[in-house]
Amino acid sequence: MAANKKQISMPLEGIRVLDWTAFQQGPIAACLLADMGADVIKIEEPRGEPARGLIQAYGIKMPMNFYYQNQNRGKRGMVINLQTTKGKDVLYRLVEKSDVFVTNYRESICRRLQVDSETLTKRNPQLIYAYSSGYGPLGPDADLASADFAGQARGGLWSVSRARDMSWAPVGAGQADEMGGVITAYGIILALLARERSGIGQRVDGSLLGGQMELGRLSFQQQLMGLPPAPSSIAMLRSPLYNLYECQDGKWICFAVLQADRYWPKFCEALGISEMEKDPRFENATVRGENLDELMPTLQQRFQTRPRNNWVTAFHQAGVEQVAPVQDYADLADDPQMIANDYVVTVEDPVHGKVRVPGIPVKLSKTPGKVTKLAPELGQHTEEVLQEVLDMSWEEIGQLREEEVF
Repeated sequence: MAANKKQISMPLEGIRVLDWTAFQQGPIAACLLADMGADVIKIEEPRGEPARGLIQAYGIKMPMNFYYQNQNRGKRGMVINLQTTKGKDVLYRLVEKSDVFVTNYRESICRRLQVDSETLTKRNPQLIYAYSSGYGPLGPDADLASADFAGQARGGLWSVSRARDMSWAPVGAGQADEMGGVITAYGIILALLARERSGIGQRVDGSLLGGQMELGRLSFQQQLMGLPPAPSSIAMLRSPLYNLYECQDGKWICFAVLQADRYWPKFCEALGISEMEKDPRFENATVRGENLDELMPTLQQRFQTRPRNNWVTAFHQAGVEQVAPVQDYADLADDPQMIANDYVVTVEDPVHGKVRVPGIPVKLSKTPGKVTKLAPELGQHTEEVLQEVLDMSWEEIGQLREEEVF
C-alpha cells in the first residue's frame, strides 16, 4: 500500500481511500485526496447516494449534476449493499487492503451497519478512519444530523458578516461543507504522515463546527480575549482606503490598504483629487475617519467618472496595489490570474466532452496534483475494483450480483 518514494508523480499516489460519504462535506475530503493522486473508491448504496438527485429535487434542469460533480471528480465508483452480510464482507475485505476510510454518515448509522471505527480498525490496525461530523465527536450534539447552512449559523461567521443594516447575511451555499471537508482532508494527511513515521493507524475527526471555527479564527480569538468583533465590517468601515466604491459601469472596486497615511497621497493622485491631500479635514487617518461622511460623496462622484477596470489599472500604476475588482463567479471564471495558475482547468470526458472545473488551489513543484476525470456513474467501477483489488473471478462477481450485493 505504501508508495515507492522515488517513483511517485503525485503526493498520494499508492494510497487507497474508501469513500463512504454523502452530499458535500465528506465527499470533498475524499475529492481533495483524489486530486493529489489517491485511488479513491466511492462506495454507494444500490440506489445511489442522495446527492445524485439533489439538484433535480430543487427543480434545476441541467445536462450535468454540478453538485455531485463538484465533490466526486477523480474517483472510482462502486455499489455495495451494506444492508447485506456479504456486502459487509466485501467492504471488510476492501478495508484490509486500503489506507483510509472516510465517512460523514452519523456515527449511530455507522455502528448499526457495523462500519464504525472500532469495527474497521480491527480488520486493519493501520487504517486511517476519518469521520467528518456536524459538531464534533463529543458532547450532547455529537450525533445530530447537520448541514451546511446550520454549520454556518452555529459557527459564528454570520455574526461578523452582517449587512450595513445589521441583518444576517449568510455566506453562499456550501461554504461550511467545503471547509469541513478541507479540515477533514488536512487531518487525513497528518494521520498518513504519522503512520509513515510510526506505523500506527488512528481515527481522524473533522466537523462543520470545527471548520467554521478555523475559518473565523481571528474574530474568535478577538472574542476570547475580551473584545467582541464588529458585527459588520462593511458598516464599520471608517477609512476611504479600506472601503468599496461603485464605478461608472456599475461594477465595484475594493480597497484593502491598511497603511492608510502612507498611501493617502498616491490615492489622491490616482483619483485626481491631489488638492484634498493636505486638507486639514483629511490629512491623516484619524481626521479622515472623523470626517468620512463629508469625504465619501466626493470620492463616490470621482469613481463614477470611469469604469472599474480603468480605475484598477490607474491605482496599480500609482503604486496603490492593495486594490481589487469585486467579482462574481462569472468574472472569476475568466480572471487571468485564475487561468495562469490553473485554478480553472478543463477535463476531457468521453461523454460530456470538454468540461471546465475548479483547479487545485495548492501547487507542488515536483509532485503536483491533477484533476484526472469527472465523477463516476453509479457503480461504474464495481467489477473493476472487485477484480483488481480483491482478485475476484467473474463467477464470484456474478454470484454477488445475483444476491443483490451490488
